[in-house]
Amino acid sequence: MAKIASRILTTVENEKRSWLAVEFEVDAEHEDMASWLMIHLGANGCQLVAKNTEQSTLQASFERDKLTLEDMPQINAQLDEYGLGKCVASLRVKVIEEEDWLAEWKRGFKPLHLGEKFLVCPPWLKHELTEDDLASRKIIYIEPGLAFGTGFHATTQFCLKALESQTKCQNVLDVGTGSGILAIAVALMSDTAKITAVEIDPVACKVANENLAINGVNKRIEMIEGTSEKVAGRKFDVILSNLTCEDNVALLPEYMILLEAQGKMIMSGILKEKLPRLEKAIQENNCKISHSEVGDMWAGLVVEAKNG
Repeated sequence: MAKIASRILTTVENEKRSWLAVEFEVDAEHEDMASWLMIHLGANGCQLVAKNTEQSTLQASFERDKLTLEDMPQINAQLDEYGLGKCVASLRVKVIEEEDWLAEWKRGFKPLHLGEKFLVCPPWLKHELTEDDLASRKIIYIEPGLAFGTGFHATTQFCLKALESQTKCQNVLDVGTGSGILAIAVALMSDTAKITAVEIDPVACKVANENLAINGVNKRIEMIEGTSEKVAGRKFDVILSNLTCEDNVALLPEYMILLEAQGKMIMSGILKEKLPRLEKAIQENNCKISHSEVGDMWAGLVVEAKNG
């Protein structure tokens, strides 16, 4: 810990904006989980910097005022809770300049086809879209910036595919909108849908607002900085909740109050081994699972009230 502390406290005098990068080694099979966990611990992004058949080196970038010595025990504890405790021994922190980080980060993105309807594309790769893409797909332009939700993660992909099958999707709440990708998808699916997106992170709110504007839907989506408590008293026919299992469990009673009769909750971000905890909460809240997908690591659910 002393070595980590000294690295965090080291400053670099430079006119360019810089970040703190947390690097560590992880078993290749757990790369996806470790990246997801870093994002949910406040990292602005997480990229692969080296890999072999057995091990990957990940680099998670944090704004310099959002990572301090006091944060390290939480990072260590979370890695341990998610079965990644041996990563702690390799943790190291260094300073990286923004332009170097952005250049490397952008190399990892390509236009991505998702489900039957969507294509997620960074704005700087518009020129790579084909005429067939433009004619047959709903294009979501995402400048991921400093927010979670690029379409590359399995949890976001489940939500997008689940949205495609919803026949009633006219009054939608997106909780923890991140980059805004799911709210944008709803707006592109329906010209008449009313969409509310809530996000507690002010940086993510800024990124989401920028993405709404890029996609031309900023006037159609109500963006709220804060928690879902700010929409108390309102009703929604679809609630999107791409959060952690723990968050979904905690918010489920609140969702039941916000949900219209016969409404649906699309829940993702659920680690497979934690799924029983959410299934128990669903049963206790008089809900039922109408659709589920369980992969090697992640699970996604479509949930509705039993009397819905």
